[in-house]
Amino acid sequence: MARLTLERVSFWYPATERPALRDASLAVAPGEVVALVGNVGAGASTLLLVAADLAPRVVGGMIKGTVDFRGRGNGEGGRGIVLPTPWTQLSGMAFTVRDEVAFGPANLGWPRERIAGAVDRALDALGIGALAARDPATLSGGELQRVVIAGIVAMEPALVLLDEPTAELDPEGAGLVWRLVRALAGDGCSVVVATSDLNALPEVAHRIVWMEDGAVRRIGDPALLAENALCEAGLATTVADVWRTARLGAPYPLTVAQAEERWRQ
Repeated sequence: MARLTLERVSFWYPATERPALRDASLAVAPGEVVALVGNVGAGASTLLLVAADLAPRVVGGMIKGTVDFRGRGNGEGGRGIVLPTPWTQLSGMAFTVRDEVAFGPANLGWPRERIAGAVDRALDALGIGALAARDPATLSGGELQRVVIAGIVAMEPALVLLDEPTAELDPEGAGLVWRLVRALAGDGCSVVVATSDLNALPEVAHRIVWMEDGAVRRIGDPALLAENALCEAGLATTVADVWRTARLGAPYPLTVAQAEERWRQ
């Protein structure tokens, strides 16, 4: 189990005067799915980099505040991050998808049998078993995204950080990823995801974090995605936005199922 806590964290990228993250506080419990939502420049991607210990350690810059991750290091029991550009996360050392997914577990020093089992489970979870013998360089963006996610899942981290994980995927692939997120949380893994796939969140997220201009503006349950302020910011679910536009009255439903129930009433 792992727990992530950010307390009044601000972060500046190199050679910038304005912080990309401002006084952000957030606590993520074991088995919790927390979704970061916001428009471009809101700071969600930066928060993930800070939570992954990549900012400022890898990207440079300056940080203030406290980031506390209670796990067992990187990889197993640690944390893994999936960036929105999957081609930048390839190891460059593997010529098959199977070897690419095995790269992380192998670097953790696991026995061969354990690596094989973890890779098989990850390939199956992402629906890419048929790609196992393919060269990653020959894959489409969506296929590559699944491979990168599988590589992180195979290391069995206690905290998974996802930045627009469904951006390269078709609806079937996106649905598979969201089911995986729920399964990870059910196994006690904590997940923090920055996404614009707002319609998926009512069925996936335990809490919503609304970010704006680098700051955490509101934190609440998924019903937050049906509030007027989120609608005005363009961050509500499609159903909530349509209901509001039609002036059918608050509270706005989040999903089609909720809208049907409200309509019958």
